[in-house]
Amino acid sequence: MANDRFTARMLVGNLITLLAFLCGAPANAQEIDQPNPDTQSLRIRELEQQIRQKDQLIEDLRSELNGSRQTNTTDSQVESVGLQADSLEELPSTIGLATLQSDFQTGDSREQPYSTTFNGSGGSLENLSLFLGLNGSKQPQEFGVNAHFGGQFAANIGIPLSEETGIGLQVGTALNYTDNAVQVLERVDGTSGRLQSFTTVGLFQRNDGLIWGAAYDFLFQEYYDEFHLGQWRGKIGTELDDRNEVGLRASIANHGDRGVYRAAPAINVTLDPITQGSVYWTRTWDNHAATTIWAGLADGHGEPNLALGDFPPTNERFLFGAEVHIPLNDHLALFGQGNFIMPADTGTVDSYLGLVFYPDGGSWTARTRRFSPVLPVANTTSFAVDFA
Repeated sequence: MANDRFTARMLVGNLITLLAFLCGAPANAQEIDQPNPDTQSLRIRELEQQIRQKDQLIEDLRSELNGSRQTNTTDSQVESVGLQADSLEELPSTIGLATLQSDFQTGDSREQPYSTTFNGSGGSLENLSLFLGLNGSKQPQEFGVNAHFGGQFAANIGIPLSEETGIGLQVGTALNYTDNAVQVLERVDGTSGRLQSFTTVGLFQRNDGLIWGAAYDFLFQEYYDEFHLGQWRGKIGTELDDRNEVGLRASIANHGDRGVYRAAPAINVTLDPITQGSVYWTRTWDNHAATTIWAGLADGHGEPNLALGDFPPTNERFLFGAEVHIPLNDHLALFGQGNFIMPADTGTVDSYLGLVFYPDGGSWTARTRRFSPVLPVANTTSFAVDFA
């Protein structure tokens, strides 16, 4: 009987410890009501550790319960502790960081789970993102006989300029190295691939549901010749509610460049950015994945064909596209874009998909922080090039 009483006391002691831990949650919730942005990432990690401790306590309780069944502990005692352990095990064993981040933003994730006023941890890297993925592209500049597939790297950072107004500076760069997806150019003049370097510099602001960004994009590319191009790009939108945002996006051609396609005979070439504009809708889902779709018009483009001869340039054409951002853990998210200017045979077919890394963590809110860049770094999906 002494052994039975000792076992029962041990079980009850562990149960009290676990309940004391769980009952501590309301105090934490009160602290969350007034979050300190400088310590939120640390608090998330602390809560994750506490959750793991809770899971371990449940596992220990189960082990002791199984051991007690091998002693003379009464069936009623075993059944009582077993039911209590069952009820505790029904509590979430893992609290998603999406919920934790949301709690820190608003104090109550059930009321405002998708607020875009989250300020992050305040660290020097909180608004930095690094992207690595795959890129596929076909545009009018391909002479109608080529396409590209290869790798893409990008870095993008937002820098606060005014805490009072929420205006920030965006600086980003992207590199694409792609191989020809068709053999024609390589057989004609030896061109086997393309190197593109994009640079984006601009300003942005998030203020009371209004979101805007304006930037200048530079493009340097080594292809069948070297070209330097430039365009203006912008976006303005408004939050309809905690999950939906609508607005306008546009890319406006600024300057093109001339080069030579060194075939026999040589062909003088002029490349220009394609002006395009669209309306967009962004939706944030329960798992904090964000999807964006857009549709609009693009300026007409040339219809060259190295093998069969040229058609006259087109008039304005319909365009559409989409973007997806899916957080995978605290630091990684799946990110991609696609943009298509019709008709597909002579227009643009551009897309990329890969992983974006947030060094400071918090991928669930990284793209909606106050000083996170509003615009992605320019790439083929936002910088279409015409054969003029």
